Amino acid sequence: MNLTVFGASGRTGQALLQLAHTSGHTTTAHVRRPARLGAAPATRIVTGSVFDSASVADAVRDADAVVIALGLHRNRTTALYSRGTATIIGAMSRHGVRRLVVVSEAAYPPHTRGPLTHAMAALYRLANAPALRERRLQDTLVTTSHTIWTILRPTLLTHRPTRRPPRPPAPRPHAGAFSRLTYCQLAAQILTVLDDPATFHRNLYP
Repeated sequence: MNLTVFGASGRTGQALLQLAHTSGHTTTAHVRRPARLGAAPATRIVTGSVFDSASVADAVRDADAVVIALGLHRNRTTALYSRGTATIIGAMSRHGVRRLVVVSEAAYPPHTRGPLTHAMAALYRLANAPALRERRLQDTLVTTSHTIWTILRPTLLTHRPTRRPPRPPAPRPHAGAFSRLTYCQLAAQILTVLDDPATFHRNLYP
């Protein structure tokens, strides 16, 4: 599969590039700074911002599937999720690419379950209100698009190995409380859902 990854220099993106390479996939990494990829292997690297329609279109060209794994870091008020996702979806439409997997989060309704989880999510929302507004805009852009989309919503990502294997990415109505997943495990689930019709047009909670 020819896979294009946006947010490729982040932890999820790097883990995905590594596993995709090991699994024999062809990859295109779209990054602002190629040096931040580190040792993560990519068949092709496209340099640019997700706000730059030319570089985004170049990255999407000839792709079989697109993964959006964007993450806000320093300036959490930037319209990264909304404008970036809109640019990517527009390029996918122009190039006839339909399969899209988005890595999002489960820290806001209706993606939470249980009083403790609701309380923790409420505190998170207070501290990250601009980013979560962006996430909601991203949700709308993805779910109303022409794409065959899947949104993965992990609750807690870590580099540390977990004591138990990850649950299969089966559709569930809400996220489990404090479900911990490594970046490598999330990358494996991204590759699993890519060509699984049962995951199309679904929110999944790893």
